[in-house]
Amino acid sequence: MRIMVLMSGLLACLALVAPPAQAADTPATFTDPVPYCQAVGPIDAPDARYNGPAVPDWMLAALYTKQEIAAQKDGGVDPRRSIVWRCMNGAVFGCVQANSPICGKANQDKIPTKAMGDFCAGQPNAEIIPLSVIGHENPMIYDWTCKGKEPTVTRQIFKVDAQGFPSELWDKIAPAQK
Repeated sequence: MRIMVLMSGLLACLALVAPPAQAADTPATFTDPVPYCQAVGPIDAPDARYNGPAVPDWMLAALYTKQEIAAQKDGGVDPRRSIVWRCMNGAVFGCVQANSPICGKANQDKIPTKAMGDFCAGQPNAEIIPLSVIGHENPMIYDWTCKGKEPTVTRQIFKVDAQGFPSELWDKIAPAQK
């Protein structure tokens, strides 16, 4: 009996000290990209822990000039639709992709596709292999040409960051200081 009293007292003390299991298992949610990125670390796109606006107002000002925003709105285009953002090194990084997927992970493959080989077979020594042949799914970081009938990388046009994105197309952004 005495052991049972001691055990129940011990369990009561532990309950006061230990946080509830539910609190530890429930992930924090964020409405602001800055603390979100500081908390989650590198992530390719916002996940369920972020429940704020898809593109906060400050991102427009960070990635567009006032004239660019006005021109898009005058043309009936919402400038927010072109902005994508992600987290890297605890900071927010943004990219404007317009009408092509330049902000995705880079295609780093140096092995030519069958379509490239077919193009070069029909266009020997072509100075460029067009994107219509290479593909638009991921941003290309290499220029391709035909050396005789063989597809060949001529130069690297973009560097790739630690997460595999073209680094020159992404900017570290933050709200303007007031």
